[in-house]
Amino acid sequence: MKVYVIVLLIAIILSSCLKQSIPDAMLGVKNSGGQGKVTATLSYKINGNAVNISVDDADNQNGFYTLACSLNSGYYILSGVSNSGETTFSFYTDSLAVGNYKFLGTYGDMFFTDYNNTAEYVHAPSDSMSFNITSNNNRHISGNFSGVLTPLLDPNNNIYGDPSSVLITNGSFKNVPVFY
Repeated sequence: MKVYVIVLLIAIILSSCLKQSIPDAMLGVKNSGGQGKVTATLSYKINGNAVNISVDDADNQNGFYTLACSLNSGYYILSGVSNSGETTFSFYTDSLAVGNYKFLGTYGDMFFTDYNNTAEYVHAPSDSMSFNITSNNNRHISGNFSGVLTPLLDPNNNIYGDPSSVLITNGSFKNVPVFY
C-alpha cells in the first residue's frame, strides 16, 4: 500500500512541474508560454482598402498556414492569406530580432502582396517596404509596417504599372507564430 501512495505522490509532484496541465496534454491543447490559445492578426490598408487576417488558434494551424512566420533556408517569411489575396514579406536575417527590416527598390524586385488578383512588388527605385518587429516573445512576433509598391500588370511579359502607385499604410501584426 505504501508503494501506491509513493507512486501517486511522485506523479502529483512531477505533474505540477509540467508547463502544461495533464488534461490539456491529453486533449492535445498547446500552451504558448502560458498564453493558452493565441489569436494572431495582420492588418493594413492598400490604397485605402482594408485587409484583415485573423487566426483564432494560431499555434495549431495544421499543414497550411493562414498567418505565420517561418524559417526558410536562412531567412524568415511572414505570410498571410485572406479572401482578397496573399501577403508576404521576407526578413533576410538568421536571427529574427526586434528591430527594423527594410527592403528598397534598388535591391531588386520583391513580391509583397496579391490584392484582388494584382501582384504588388517593391520594383521601382522609389519603392520600399519597412517592417518593425516591436516584440518577439515565446515564438510570436508583433509590430508594424508600411510601404510603397508598384503593381505587376502582366506577369507573362513583365509589364509593371505606375511606379510607386500602391500605398501600404496602417500595417500591423500581432502574435504571429514563428515556426522553425
